[in-house]
Amino acid sequence: MNVLRILMQQARRDRVNLPIWILGTVALLAVAAASVGKEYGDVAGRAEILRVALATPALLALRGIPNGDSLGSAVHFQSFAFLGVTIGLMNIFLATRHGRADEEKGRRELVLAAPVSRLAPPVATLLLGVVANALFVVLAIGGYASAGVAVSGAVVSSVALGVIGLAFLGLGMLAGELTQTSRGANTIGVILVLGAYALRAAGDALGRPDVTKITLQPAWPSWLSPIGWGQQTLAFTENRWWPVALIAALAVVATGAALLVHSRRELGASLLPERSGRAAGRATLGSPLALAWRQQWPTLIAWAGGSALLGVVLGSLVTAISNANIGNAQIQSILQSLGHTGASDMGRTLISAVMVLIGAVAAAAGVQMVLRMRDEETEGRLEAVLATPQSRAAWLLSYVVVAAASVLIVLAATGIAAAAGFAAVGQGDNAWLSLGSALVQAPAALSFVGITALFVGLLPRLAVSLGWAVFGILIGFGLFGGLLNLPKGVDKISPIANVPPLPTDDWVPTIILGAIAVVAAVLGAMALRRRDLTA
Repeated sequence: MNVLRILMQQARRDRVNLPIWILGTVALLAVAAASVGKEYGDVAGRAEILRVALATPALLALRGIPNGDSLGSAVHFQSFAFLGVTIGLMNIFLATRHGRADEEKGRRELVLAAPVSRLAPPVATLLLGVVANALFVVLAIGGYASAGVAVSGAVVSSVALGVIGLAFLGLGMLAGELTQTSRGANTIGVILVLGAYALRAAGDALGRPDVTKITLQPAWPSWLSPIGWGQQTLAFTENRWWPVALIAALAVVATGAALLVHSRRELGASLLPERSGRAAGRATLGSPLALAWRQQWPTLIAWAGGSALLGVVLGSLVTAISNANIGNAQIQSILQSLGHTGASDMGRTLISAVMVLIGAVAAAAGVQMVLRMRDEETEGRLEAVLATPQSRAAWLLSYVVVAAASVLIVLAATGIAAAAGFAAVGQGDNAWLSLGSALVQAPAALSFVGITALFVGLLPRLAVSLGWAVFGILIGFGLFGGLLNLPKGVDKISPIANVPPLPTDDWVPTIILGAIAVVAAVLGAMALRRRDLTA
């Protein structure tokens, strides 16, 4: 009974967030499945496009693996990996929101003051996650069916995505046991999701293609990723269930470990305790900028470290592709028809494509750091800061500066890590290309920082929801604009769709994006000066 009551309370708190995540992901799935049928044409057209994909590791890394020339194979190839990331993030945030965040804000202590078992709240969170993912599975099957694909394959793909969600729910609960802050738990969770995608991308790009059968045997990195396991269901063609069992086993192990640790630790403690601070603050903490930096740098290290790891993987991946021996006559013919002269051209394409994703990661880091201002305001710490001779505008702009610096550090860390990998093997051109392709993402990522700061100043109570909603929608348009079959030019509303590939002579979009970031941040500071503090 206690678990049921806590479950209802958690569901009430998520009555807006979860429906947005679930319906948004299902809508993306349905539109993607429907657009594939239009874009790929008949069987011959699909076969040609999928053979092109097999000949282009960059496409395999960004999309997935095909298995035959059926419509279902094309749908699975185009959308499954991205849907796995989306459903994974939904569950990571769900686990943190009702886990470590409740402890951090004191809600868990109030609940446990009643005659309630220590395990009742996390069990309620687990049940809420099961219900949310089950609802997603049911709606996803309907979304696939509306596109005219086989229902049997729709069931396999939807269930695989739902179980991937449960696996990341368990990993998110475990991340909450490791750290003492919700930011730290979310950061670990996001890195796990992006790492799973990166491993899958590396495994697919380095896999062994069979152009005749239009299929691919992924390399070993893909087998380290639950998203890669989900792809191995080969939904709509072979409809395997054993990979689903493998993902379910991961979900059970991760959830069990989280519940075990939770039952044995003190409330508010963690497996990775935070280092005790100084008894007296340093003189350098006397400004809002210094305080904002002190609060954010641990999270920045996690973001920069995770993105740098992706940069190292990118260098290794492109080097392997450049050294690959492309001997298949059909692949050679396809490459010539695409204008490629060898594997190195595919590698350069992959560098630009992956750096767009890194730009999205850097933007997410910046948005998270700007939204830290809402925690400071709602928990009363901003009021204490403003009791000193500090202005509201200076306080907001201090967080914007730290967020902007975080964006640049994440991009630079990735670009330097990738460049170092290329330089070590004598690929100087790719080293400079990777560094430049990372840094050129900065204005687009900074525009998200400015827009989110505007929401904090103008619409504080909606800032968190609006900040992440605008981020998700615009990133979705930028990454999936072609897949969603949007009208010409609509995808250009996304900042990342306006990042020029290098080398380029057209810097006008970059300048405009930078101006948007500055103007939005200034308007946010002006709005904060004219409103009351809100809880």
